[in-house]
Amino acid sequence: VLIVASLAPPASAAEPNVWTLESATRRVLELAPERRAAEAGVAAREAELRQAGSWPNPNIELRDDDKLGLEDGRGGSDLTRAGISQPLPLRRLARQRTAAEAALRSTEATRRAQQLQLEQETARVYHALQLAAARFKLAQDRLALATGYPDRAGERARRDPLVRYLTPLEQRRLAVLREEAQQAVLAAQREYENAQTAFRALLGLMPEAPVVAPLATPIAPSALAELERGLEAHPTVVSAQQDVEAARAGIAVAESQRFNDPELGVFRERDYLNNARRDVTAVELTVQIPLWNLNRGPVDKARAEAMRAQANLAAIRRDAQSRLRQSHTELTRLLEQTERMRTKLLEPAREVLDLTRRGFAGGESNILALVDANNTYFDAQARYLEALRDAAQAAAGLRFAAGQSIVAGEVSP
Repeated sequence: VLIVASLAPPASAAEPNVWTLESATRRVLELAPERRAAEAGVAAREAELRQAGSWPNPNIELRDDDKLGLEDGRGGSDLTRAGISQPLPLRRLARQRTAAEAALRSTEATRRAQQLQLEQETARVYHALQLAAARFKLAQDRLALATGYPDRAGERARRDPLVRYLTPLEQRRLAVLREEAQQAVLAAQREYENAQTAFRALLGLMPEAPVVAPLATPIAPSALAELERGLEAHPTVVSAQQDVEAARAGIAVAESQRFNDPELGVFRERDYLNNARRDVTAVELTVQIPLWNLNRGPVDKARAEAMRAQANLAAIRRDAQSRLRQSHTELTRLLEQTERMRTKLLEPAREVLDLTRRGFAGGESNILALVDANNTYFDAQARYLEALRDAAQAAAGLRFAAGQSIVAGEVSP
């Protein structure tokens, strides 16, 4: 009893804060460096979008030479040309904006997919801590029950008809049973501490022991057909779709960038005409002639990138549908298994243990029957807890496969 009390978490006057899966997920999303990296990626795409709509800067030209001085004999140098020219992007800016907008939407969808992955990882660590806490509590109950078994012998036990006499073999077997329960407590404590360490590291908590809600049976999932109808809104599918749109827009951008933008310029020149220095105004249009290089390479590359993005979208859709069906089937089967274990295994095993304990105390059952009933019950409890953990993780996997978040509303970056 003293060992159990020393291993149990210390009681406090105030009830400790209990971490739910949603509160733990919110904290992870607020602190995770992966989410900050995804936010930085979105910010980079937004900067690219702003830059995609920017006009190129104009060019200013100033020319100073001694041409006029040589022609009129005055000598010296003068400013003979001043002008400004502006490249005209024409259709290029609109195409660049279209591609940048699609790339931004793809990155935003990738950020949402990253959030779903963080939620799934949080659920894995959270449910592992739930299972470890439940196993530790179960091991303590097992030790307390083993400690309560009668272990008295001798003259007093022989004289007292209410106290069963135990043979040396039965005493040794009960001692082994208690030691097995003690070892189970130590192993469960070690597992519990490791799970606490992983949970604190993920959530950035202080060294105090976190308290989580007990394991519970997940809610039954929606119909598979209903989940499949919303699969097109899954962030990974949306991201791949926007990659396709960006790649298609990239073809148009490559077409518009095959040749240099035409330039329109206005110049003011000073020349020597009719034996006098005169100012001349000129308007100039510069257009590149595609004589030697048609610059088809970037266009062909953009077409290949679009084909690759389309194939990647088809593969992501296929994998998303397969993952959704597998997750739905797994969760459904686990829910059926846990319910059957609860009604067909746990309750009968508990009844058998109670009857065997009373029979052993009254001398009707031997020590082997007691040990078997004890081990059967606690092994069934352990398997039931593992099934609950597996069902909870399957529910998290189904949420990820369906693109659903457990966090209500937006989480501030």
